[in-house]
Amino acid sequence: MAEQEQTNSQGATKTVVRATLASLASGAIAYGIRKAAPAMREKLQSIGENGAMPGAETLGKAKDAVGEKVEAATSAVTDRIGGGDSGPSRSRQSLSEKELESRLRERAQHRRQRQKASTTT
Repeated sequence: MAEQEQTNSQGATKTVVRATLASLASGAIAYGIRKAAPAMREKLQSIGENGAMPGAETLGKAKDAVGEKVEAATSAVTDRIGGGDSGPSRSRQSLSEKELESRLRERAQHRRQRQKASTTT
């Protein structure tokens, strides 16, 4: 009986550790991307000032390349820590700029509502 409780306890501990590591890795990746974005934007602006402004095609390729790198890093971390049990994976669909802007506005509005609700309670 005691052995079974110890085995269950170890399994629960592993699950908690895996979930914590997945959360930390995800947070670290998001933090890195957030910190890198202004530097990349500045670099692109300096390229535009010094020569021809990169066209939408060039920016699209750069965005795709960064997205692929982030996805590869995220999946490598997930594979390493075994975070595959978190749910069914969603395939990412390409969003138009209007859809993306609409989603970003909605998220910002919901964020403001949550912040307002949390400060009033």
